[in-house]
Amino acid sequence: MMLRQFLNPPNWFTAASMFCGLYSVVLAAGLGVEQNLYKAGLMILFAGVFDTIDGGVARLTKTGSEFGIQLDSLVDVVSFGLAPAVLVYAWALQPLGMVGLAGAFFLSICGTFRLARFNCKADGTKSAFSEGLTITMGGAMVASAVMAHAGSFADVQVPAEVVLAGCIGMGLLMVSSVPYRGWKTLKLRPRDIMGVALTLGFTLVAAVRYDIALAFFLANLIYTLSGPVEALFTGRWSTARQAVRVSAKDESGGGEG
Repeated sequence: MMLRQFLNPPNWFTAASMFCGLYSVVLAAGLGVEQNLYKAGLMILFAGVFDTIDGGVARLTKTGSEFGIQLDSLVDVVSFGLAPAVLVYAWALQPLGMVGLAGAFFLSICGTFRLARFNCKADGTKSAFSEGLTITMGGAMVASAVMAHAGSFADVQVPAEVVLAGCIGMGLLMVSSVPYRGWKTLKLRPRDIMGVALTLGFTLVAAVRYDIALAFFLANLIYTLSGPVEALFTGRWSTARQAVRVSAKDESGGGEG
């Protein structure tokens, strides 16, 4: 039984995501290797890539399973909960001592709670909106911020208090009911196309002119802020009940990415 799970192709990519999360922790902490925060952030982004691929592989090979669903969730806690917390502490929160450690823990535990809530409410459907910022996007936000700083603004001193506030804000967004648009069900109205085009153009210019990590950071920041900003303008502060039926077994891990 267990050997079959080891040989199941989608689980290979889920395992690769966990390896990236573990390697990110090793790089961020400098355990036996030279500390490299940029590569540590990059490993988290790679973990996100593998986390996305495993579902596609499960659908393509028709090998999705309940085991894969549980495995995906457990790996997400490591790759997008623990690894980003270690990274942000090593990057900016360490000077705050126990307060900084508490901030990193708050970010991690909120992401874990967000994932647990998602798993408890999973019923084989996918909503057009996710409830709160996903743990995957929260981890990507931390990773891209660290990479952008290390790649383009290494000489700029980022106040630890600002980073702490950002961690608290992201943690609250993850456990909140603020609706975030899902990529697969996003339908643009004609009046929205210009805004999206300008945003993509600005991101592309930033990537070419400065560093690709800056483009990732801007894209993640825009998405992170999009939930509360849209809720503020529409007055809808809870998840819209627009669901698209999807079989849970079509996903390697039914992940919330």
